[in-house]
Formats: sequence, C-alpha cells, structure tokens
Amino acid sequence: MMPFPSWQVLRRWPISFLRLRLDTADDRNAWYLSAEVFWAAILGSVASFNAAYALRLGAENSHIGLLSSIPALLAAVVSIPAGHFLERRTRRKGWVLGSLMMHRVGYALVALVPFVPIHWFNRGALLVLLLVVMGPPAHFFGVGFNAMLADVVPERRRAAVFATRNIISVATSSVGLLLIGQLLNRVVFPVNYQIAYALGFAASMVSLAFLYKLRVPDSHVHVEERQERQSLRQRMRSLQELGAAYPGFVRFVTSTLLYNLGAWAAGPLYTLFYVRQLGASDAWLGSLGAVSNVSSVVGYAAWRRVIERWGDSRTLKRIAPGAALFPILVGTLRALTPILVVAGLDGLIVTGVNLSHFNLYLKACPADRRPMFMGLYSTIMNVAAFVAPLIGVVAADRFGLAPTIIACGVCRALGGLAFRVWPASAAMEAD
Repeated sequence: MMPFPSWQVLRRWPISFLRLRLDTADDRNAWYLSAEVFWAAILGSVASFNAAYALRLGAENSHIGLLSSIPALLAAVVSIPAGHFLERRTRRKGWVLGSLMMHRVGYALVALVPFVPIHWFNRGALLVLLLVVMGPPAHFFGVGFNAMLADVVPERRRAAVFATRNIISVATSSVGLLLIGQLLNRVVFPVNYQIAYALGFAASMVSLAFLYKLRVPDSHVHVEERQERQSLRQRMRSLQELGAAYPGFVRFVTSTLLYNLGAWAAGPLYTLFYVRQLGASDAWLGSLGAVSNVSSVVGYAAWRRVIERWGDSRTLKRIAPGAALFPILVGTLRALTPILVVAGLDGLIVTGVNLSHFNLYLKACPADRRPMFMGLYSTIMNVAAFVAPLIGVVAADRFGLAPTIIACGVCRALGGLAFRVWPASAAMEAD
C-alpha cells in the first residue's frame, strides 16, 4: 500500500514548485504564504457549514438570508474607511493581522453557542448574529492583506505564488469538506459541530503564526492636508476628481463590474435550476463541487506557465469572454451529466481569469495609495454583489430560470470584452 506523504514531502512541494532557496526574504515570504493557506483552508472548510450549523440550532430561512446578504453590505461600509486608515500607517502588518485574529477568535465562540444558557432566544439566530459581528474585522483584513501581498511578493513571482496558494487552498478544501462531512455525520449533534469548529480555530492559529513571520517592508504613507467635513455633493465631486486623476483604475473597475454582474446575478439561480427543473440530487451537487475543485487545481497549475509566457493583460483579454460559456451552456442544457463537463471546462477557464485579473488589480491600484483604492474597489464590488442576486431572482420569476441564466452569461461575455475595449493601462492597450 502506498504510504501517505509525510509532512516533509508536503513541505518540499511548494519549495520545488516555486523554485525557492529560502535564503532571501522574498523566498521565505513565498514559503510562509504557501504554508499558511493550508491551515487557513481547514478553517474555510469548516466555515462552509456555517449555514447548516445555524439551521441545526434553529435558525429560520430569513436568518440564513441575512447571513448571505449582510456580509456584502458590511464589506461595502468597512472597506473605504479601512483603506483610509491603513494608508496613513507606515507599519500595517500589526493592524492587518490583528484584525484577522479578532475575526478568527470568533470561531472559538461559535463552538460555544450551544452552551449559551438561554431558551427564550433562538440559538440559530444568535449564531447568525455572531457570524455577522465577526465580519467587519475580516473585511478590514481583506483590504489590508491584498495591499500587503503586493508589498511582500515581487511582481515577477506573483503568478507563481498566487497559483500555488490557490492550488493548496482548493485541494485542502476539497479533502477537508469530505472529512468534515463524515465527522458531522458520525458524531452526535452538537458535539460534532463543536469539534469541527474547535479544529478549524486551532488550524487558523497555525495559519496566523505563519503570517506573523512575513517580512513586510514599511509602506509609503499618503499625507493629505486636513480638510473640513465635506457634504455629499463635495464627496461626489472628490470621487470624480479622483477618477479623472486615475483613469486606468476607473476603466479596470468598470470592466470588472460588468464582468462580474452576470455571475453575481446568476449565482442563486443555478441551484434552483439544477434541483427544481433538472431534479438534481445532493450526491450530484457534491459531484459538481468536486469536479469544479479538481479542474481548478489543474487550471492554477497550467495557467501559471501560460501567464508567464503571455503576460497578465494578454491572458485576461483572451480568456475572460470564455467564462460566459458556463451560464450560457447551462441555460441551454436539459441534462445533468453534460453540466459536469461544462463545469470542468469552466473551472479551467476561470482560474486563468482569476490569476491574471488579480495581478492586474494590484497594478491598477496606485502603489502609494493602494489600501484606499482597494477599499474603494471592494465597496463598489460588494454593493453590486448585494444588489445583483436580487435582480437575478426577480428576473427569473418573470422570465424563467433558463432564459435569465443565459442572459447573465451574455452580460458576462460583454464584461469579458470590456477588458479589451477599456484597458486599464497603456500596457494593456499594447497587448
């Protein structure tokens, strides 16, 4: 019988894949980022059962709806202030990782919810409330961490490092979901969930330990003259002036928004279509997730080399319209098995889009004001991510699931073409 790979084998794989020597700060940072995401993915696998845990504790459908929608609104509220706060700090690592610790400590509290001695209050609703309260520190971390990644990973290595992180994350999540699912099935409730969340919290602390080892250079501090409190009209004028000063960022945000609107609108429609119109079982839905994860692992490994040869902008402009194939084909198919094939193809395409897009996203944000611009970007995207699914559901009720999903695919195709029509930089125009 083939022995299970040892920790040393797992440790050496990212070093070999990234061609690391570990004798420079950049190489050690790349290794720490690869190692931490393994442990973070364990927590991510556990968090995938948040809604199921809430339901088992007595949450109502409306509570689950809030669990899905409120985070996007909170992200929109937190992102810009977080960006403003961080761009005024020379040393941002402590603030960024401190917010992550606050968020992850919440998962230790999540495991204790069944012990709360209240019978007049719905424990499921209490869990949803706790998860919502844990959200703002996570959004603060997201703004700061993306900016920090640009500081610790040289541009020439970003495609390789981000591909490695994504491969490790997806592979770990795939196995983790299977194992956690078995744990939840075999151990009595609520002990099963408490064990799972305790393990996830412990793994997240190992991840945090690796992140604290990162060598992060001091950041440039953006200093503005102190201004009086602005009215709404003055703030809108300031945003217009900001857009005029950074047209590449505006074009990138516009193209990204058009590209993602179709996906966000179609998001809640897929499961309804699979189950209600095509009669999909839970087993088939699990197979769909497995196919998507496996194709993503293959895609991240393959696109890393393609991006090194083509470059980020050329890769994005060539393949982004291809992401529209999934909603268009799903809307036209009337059998489940072909959808698995389409999902595998989609996983291969989307991984290439995600890798190239993220690298261009880092470039589109001015280096000296990166946290603020990332906060602005996150706010715009999260507002749209909150509204688009509601529009999709309303459209599906009126026109039907399949036609609406196809229309979302057309919107995604137009968004993909927008990266070619409105390139974010002169470099993108030249490609």
